[in-house]
Amino acid sequence: MTDPKEVLAHYILPILANKRVIGLGTGKTVRKLVEVMALQGSLQGRILVTSSTDTDLLASSKGALVLSPFSGVIPEIYVDGFDFLVESQGRKVLIKGGGAALLREKILSFFSKERIFIGETSKFVSRREIQVPVEVVPAGFSLILVRLNEMGLKPVPREGSGKMGPVVTDNGNLILDISVMVEDLCKWERELKTIPGVVETGIFCENLYDSIVIGDSEGRIQVFQRG
Repeated sequence: MTDPKEVLAHYILPILANKRVIGLGTGKTVRKLVEVMALQGSLQGRILVTSSTDTDLLASSKGALVLSPFSGVIPEIYVDGFDFLVESQGRKVLIKGGGAALLREKILSFFSKERIFIGETSKFVSRREIQVPVEVVPAGFSLILVRLNEMGLKPVPREGSGKMGPVVTDNGNLILDISVMVEDLCKWERELKTIPGVVETGIFCENLYDSIVIGDSEGRIQVFQRG
């Protein structure tokens, strides 16, 4: 049995072979990719544009040249993991934000020339309702909490681990986790962002990816193309 994250990392390496500027997301799957790239010597001569302090620190510790989205450098390709993959209105939708890096991940995904998301097969789920993170500005936190409750979305402030108080994103914002019906995910994405103070959601619709790759511990790979 092989770690699916390692299977996915080795699948992605040839795709990255001719790419010099690579955007990277956040999370355990991306961490494994960085580790495999370091072992293979694939970080040398490349620029990594990263979506979080966590990925910054790991990639830098492996000797990579790291830039933040503030640099304005556009990645040739963006690679990220995901928390869940679901079917909504006949289309595949990704749920992200477990690492609270959803805003910068979405920025890099939108602007990169090519976008590939990788994850374990077990993350492709069938549910009627799913938890989605929403990043909000602190000044609007309490009012937005009330509004989301009124909308029946059962918001829960995300608490930090290893510290007292809420999770604070790299952008200085806070996270509310809400429950959304899967059949209307992309509609909710648009509606939630009409609320002043809601910065971003963890709903990644088709405009934010080109392909999704899932893999399992047996080494089996399945690829879904946008559309």
